[in-house]
Amino acid sequence: MNKKIKKYIFGLIFSIAFIPLFAELSTFNTNLSSTELKKLEAGEILIRNIGTYRKISLNPVNSIAKNLISTIKDLKPPYLVEIIQRIPYKGNEHIFDTLRKELTDVEGYVGIPYYGERTGKWYKLYSSAVIDSKSVELSKTDMQARLEMAPFGIIPTHITIRQTKNELFYESVNTEPVKIKDSGVKIVDGMTCAKTNKMKSFVYAFRDEDYIILYGIGGVDAPNVPILKDKIDNSFINRVTTFCKFIFNKLK
Repeated sequence: MNKKIKKYIFGLIFSIAFIPLFAELSTFNTNLSSTELKKLEAGEILIRNIGTYRKISLNPVNSIAKNLISTIKDLKPPYLVEIIQRIPYKGNEHIFDTLRKELTDVEGYVGIPYYGERTGKWYKLYSSAVIDSKSVELSKTDMQARLEMAPFGIIPTHITIRQTKNELFYESVNTEPVKIKDSGVKIVDGMTCAKTNKMKSFVYAFRDEDYIILYGIGGVDAPNVPILKDKIDNSFINRVTTFCKFIFNKLK
């Protein structure tokens, strides 16, 4: 048999084998590998440091998902990470209320343990977290906060949380430029790594038939240069990952 025909047949068989898995998890696109899909099917937390909006795995399954994807595309961040988990809806019907409570507790962000990969030590996720203003309605919470995060110092942040019966949407965005401070590297101290509204984090939880999808994504439009890449990866991407994992695990 011709090698090309063999290769084609093998690829076809492989694709057919995973059709049921993709169909069951149609909320996501083919940017997810079969291994990643299996992790979601098993209820594990999946972390994807993707670095470009083109690798986003979420499908525009509804208007919120569509707008979220569009927002990330417009941001065009060279630093981007997804944190995803799928859990059963049955027994977790309360999860949207719990999630809103946890995400609204901004002062509690300080106590989240954060592992510094470069130093091999544990730190607090944020050095400090203060709410300057807060507006609460039945289905919406708006907050203006100041989050202190090394090596960027205090970052004024606007946080919005919207909730309905079967979904919750959280958005965090910087309201002032983010600069590097006291990094230990003089050449980068004082540099602006993200302009206003260019550092964004989202958590979108929604019912998907018999399951609940917990989808976190964080991106920053910052210079993709070697002198900054390591610091941003460690200080932003790892923090978004830590934050989402901590929140998701609190829901158990």
